[in-house]
Amino acid sequence: MRVALILLILLPSSMGLAETYRWVDEKGTINFTQDYESVPGKYRDQVKEKPAEAGEKAGVDKAPQKPLEQDSGKGLQKSPKKGSKEASPKSHGDKEPVNKNRLESDAADALTAIITLWKDGKYEALYEYGTDRYRTTTSREKFVERMKHGRRDLASSWETLRDVDAKFRSPTLVYVTAKIGTKTKTGGNVRFQTETFEMRLEKGTWKTDLSKLLKTR
Repeated sequence: MRVALILLILLPSSMGLAETYRWVDEKGTINFTQDYESVPGKYRDQVKEKPAEAGEKAGVDKAPQKPLEQDSGKGLQKSPKKGSKEASPKSHGDKEPVNKNRLESDAADALTAIITLWKDGKYEALYEYGTDRYRTTTSREKFVERMKHGRRDLASSWETLRDVDAKFRSPTLVYVTAKIGTKTKTGGNVRFQTETFEMRLEKGTWKTDLSKLLKTR
């Protein structure tokens, strides 16, 4: 029996594709042969292997392999499972959600800065808060002159700006409504005017049509 196994191991590799037949004789010895005709007749009914295709004897797997997807720069990768995040990546066109509260707050702060510059008489700096359209039609010199010669000034302290309320319209447009307190240059009672300013985001800065300020003068 040991001799038979050793002979099997020493068989040339080139015979790996040929059919091999196995039977056990009356002494219990396991025998192998590649010639079916050499198997004794009385043992042929117990031959363990029947003639088969060479491809099957060599252990060839005829089942087709699952195709792999080519991922540029990463080599071959397994196909993503259906329904997974990889199978349905986020579109490049998707946008981050708009923070409306933040935009409203920024626009309201810009109006506060505008009123502060007005109160401090810094009209040159105030002009920079005018929209591109306004500054195209009104020169800096003309704006400063009209602000200086207005009939009314802003009221003092907490009466200057009250009840500020911002309403989001778009990522570049917010309407800010506020109550502005003014008084004549000679004094007198404070007059409150409720105005709505159209704040537009231009080049990273919230701006408005400054003609609204001139109407309160």
